[in-house]
Amino acid sequence: MSFIAEYTLSNPILEETRRAVPTVTVEVEDEQPAQGEQSQLIFWASGEEDALERFFRELPNDPSITSFELLSILDERRLFRVTLTDSGERGLTYTDAIALDITFLDIEARGIGMQYRAQVPNRDVLFEYRKRCEERDLSFELRRLYRSEAATTEKYDLTPRQRDVLRRALAEGYFEVPREISTAELAEEFDISSQAISALLRRGQKAILQSTLDDGDSI
Repeated sequence: MSFIAEYTLSNPILEETRRAVPTVTVEVEDEQPAQGEQSQLIFWASGEEDALERFFRELPNDPSITSFELLSILDERRLFRVTLTDSGERGLTYTDAIALDITFLDIEARGIGMQYRAQVPNRDVLFEYRKRCEERDLSFELRRLYRSEAATTEKYDLTPRQRDVLRRALAEGYFEVPREISTAELAEEFDISSQAISALLRRGQKAILQSTLDDGDSI
């Protein structure tokens, strides 16, 4: 039985900008770690128009980023891509989460502190993740931990969540060439981030391959 963990990290990414404009909500859309290069983050900034203008003016001075791009403008929403500095990289825990089989479902920040909701396999994994965060000097505060409805199913060792995502992806042409639906569109249907959808797809496919191809022989 997996768990849903809701927790707060004292994350340095965009911290000064968030402090300067606390009425703007930052919703992380995708984390993009890069080996040998600076990592990037894609996020939505939401709020009233005057607050978003202040956010835009503060962003170039934020010490956690080297540059930014404005990707989309909607009513009271802006989509940004930022490139992180070394200090900003410290707050990027995506690689640790992937290594521990943790799926980020939501990452949101407003003012100080960044709020996470993530699916974790068990308490031991959450403890290890917390330890890794603290090694990065990220203060971790667990707010809520509860059992996930996505209990593991017998066939292929898929969770119901993985099964739902794979079934929808298959039905809507995600696996066709060319693809008939994007990761972002699937994410919108499930009301989670593109990053979470990608992780669910990868883990679901991995579970199926392990169940169907693992014959006990070493490869």
